Amino acid sequence: MASPFMVFPDPPAVTLKRTCLAQMIISLAALTSTGVLLSNVVTVMNGMH
Repeated sequence: MASPFMVFPDPPAVTLKRTCLAQMIISLAALTSTGVLLSNVVTVMNGMH
């Protein structure tokens, strides 16, 4: 028996919106981790002077 969720497949616009949302979340996470890493590096560099 077919899955009831596949009877009405997502329209392309919904799929595109989900993809864009996922990309935004990944980008935000990458930016956040880069910012944290950079702040740690700057703290270490300032401590050396």
